[in-house]
Amino acid sequence: MIISLVHKPWGAASFLAILVSAAAGLLFAAPASAAPWTQPGYLYRYFVWGAQFLVSSRSGDYRHYEYHSIDKSSAAFHFAPGNRDRIPAMVEYTDGEAVKRVALDELLRTTGTHAFIVVRDNRLLAEDYFNGFERASLCTAWSLSKSVTSALVGIAIAEGYIKSLDDPIVNYLPELKDQGFGAITIRNLLSMRSGIQYRINFFPWDEFVLAGYYPNLRRLLLSDLKIVEPPDQSFHYNNFNAELIGMILERTTGRTPSQYLQEKIWKPIGMEYPATWSIDSRADGFELTPILLNARAIDLAKFGRLYLDNGNWDGKQIVPADWVVRSTAPDPGDHRPWETFTRWQDNGGYYKYFWWGISQSADDYSYMGIGTYGQFIFVSPKAKVVIVRTADEDGIDPRQWREVFKYIAGQIDQSYSRVERDALK
Repeated sequence: MIISLVHKPWGAASFLAILVSAAAGLLFAAPASAAPWTQPGYLYRYFVWGAQFLVSSRSGDYRHYEYHSIDKSSAAFHFAPGNRDRIPAMVEYTDGEAVKRVALDELLRTTGTHAFIVVRDNRLLAEDYFNGFERASLCTAWSLSKSVTSALVGIAIAEGYIKSLDDPIVNYLPELKDQGFGAITIRNLLSMRSGIQYRINFFPWDEFVLAGYYPNLRRLLLSDLKIVEPPDQSFHYNNFNAELIGMILERTTGRTPSQYLQEKIWKPIGMEYPATWSIDSRADGFELTPILLNARAIDLAKFGRLYLDNGNWDGKQIVPADWVVRSTAPDPGDHRPWETFTRWQDNGGYYKYFWWGISQSADDYSYMGIGTYGQFIFVSPKAKVVIVRTADEDGIDPRQWREVFKYIAGQIDQSYSRVERDALK
């Protein structure tokens, strides 16, 4: 619902227990000093929106929220057409102890896919839409939003708004200074190792839900967060980290993240469509930087191409090249234990500055922005390939999707290598 890789159905008994607890909170008018989860405005969202989510498509979740608009470019960029035959008709991924081989088109159609785009360099090898979706259909990017937020941090550092990743966050959010947050740095937030409490569950008092539903996130972030362990101790996925980053961007640049994105990325690289960034409420106007950037899949592919080219767009450096590498490449010295999503690490994965990475060898890696319900931007620097998938559901495990994407990228790379070898003969 709110973060990448989490999508558990609620059982009837669990939902009834939650319903009773939330109803109790509504019956007793909560004073302003009460726990955040007891506030009526939040419980209304928890009740009403939560009930709708049990039966409705997730692709329309953005309709519940107010939003800030992001204007399209006046000169849209269009990929050059490429050869679709470079993409393998069959793909492989591990299913238990076996390797499963399936037709790519069948896999896409049977897993709830909405859009599937493959780019190699500047060429569009495939752009397919399924299940009633088309190029102009708006997509909630979910936690892909974090990867875009990461790019804004890199730009803000280059422009001098943020001095260093190792700055304590209290330098920018002094309200947290007397609450024990002095040791937490911007790097800790980007690496998901802040030590801030974040329970991943669906009860109304869990931070997992509060981070997406609370109608006054500024107040929540500056007065109700708790620290449960020292920073830099372990990996623990946490949407509050990205929301604190959003607040720092807002304060340092003097613009909302959506305004900064429009000025620095969206218009300069020729986005074809406008986008929106959902806000917690009209009164607070705080953008949900971890989860609710809403855009078209073809424009997400352009963002992937921007990173594939190390932040350069047709000769203009949009995102600093060193930031692209630092925020996506593996760190051999990072041995911290993972408290959440341990299977990703167990299967050769790593995490850097709001990107999920996969090491293939000492000098070969790929990385992904991942959003819940099957949103992906996959980038393979070696193969020069970008793959975008949007959907309502994973269909298969995210670790299996990364195998599919790696397989496609590898086959495309081999295809181009054969052509280049033949041209030299």
